[in-house]
Amino acid sequence: MPRHDSIFKALLRSFFTDLLRLAVPDLAERLDLMRVVFLDKEFFTAGGKRRELDLLARVSFLGDRDRSLLIHVEVEARARQGMGRRLWRYRNQIQATHECQVLSIVLYLHRGQGGVRVLALEDDLLAPGLGDFRYVAFGLAGCAAEEYLERPEPLAWGLAALMDRGALSRPQLKLACLRRIAAADLDDAHRLLLINCVEAYLELNPEEETEYSQRTTVRENREVKAMEMTWSERIEAKGREEGRQEGLVTLREVLLGQLEQRFGPLPAATRERVKAISSFDRLARLGRRVLTAPSLAALRLR
Repeated sequence: MPRHDSIFKALLRSFFTDLLRLAVPDLAERLDLMRVVFLDKEFFTAGGKRRELDLLARVSFLGDRDRSLLIHVEVEARARQGMGRRLWRYRNQIQATHECQVLSIVLYLHRGQGGVRVLALEDDLLAPGLGDFRYVAFGLAGCAAEEYLERPEPLAWGLAALMDRGALSRPQLKLACLRRIAAADLDDAHRLLLINCVEAYLELNPEEETEYSQRTTVRENREVKAMEMTWSERIEAKGREEGRQEGLVTLREVLLGQLEQRFGPLPAATRERVKAISSFDRLARLGRRVLTAPSLAALRLR
């Protein structure tokens, strides 16, 4: 599974309504965003290969529960030719299975034109304007990070890590993203998903880390520094109070959850290795490293 899949599938599922408000705000106002049903394990054939859709959800329209829309989201590292035709094939297969109107959205993480655009099939055989397939392309790289950091949707603060930083240095952008996340009224699970995104896509080199560390001493960044005591560390402290064995079980469960959010479904061998760890300190260290580790192998869990 590509690295971006493991991060963004969990992120977009948890902040799905934010994505709709950012990508299709007018449509989002007409949908009952309190009643989103995710359709899991949807497989379709594209180019002779069997693929699992990144995200497929059913959403009813406000005031009319009998009328609904299927929203299909794909996450791509970068824009490339043929994406429109691929989404068109998916749309046709989804409609054949569910008999429902489909909205297709593709999220481009790197390169390509920035912002939200409605596009038509690139090689439409019909005359311009006569084709029936349109899709929404949301290119992150060309968006202004500072504009999205002003948005009220928490998802925007995580996505800002992949956007044009303008006059900000990379450490400044990272701190700006984490300040918004630290100050928000979010539960630990949602906050961790956003932190994972920022940490994964704003990895700093040693020189940038020095600048980042210096900036965290400034008063306005104290909340960020406090937030860097990770979720696993807080549970470790709670576990020590409640008893060693119960605390170890809790911390292992937290670590497994973090690993799945970062890398996707875990091999059985990885689960067994985590369950065999009996050291609070090692579990806490792994919990801190999950945010930036490139692979399970780097954590010595594979």
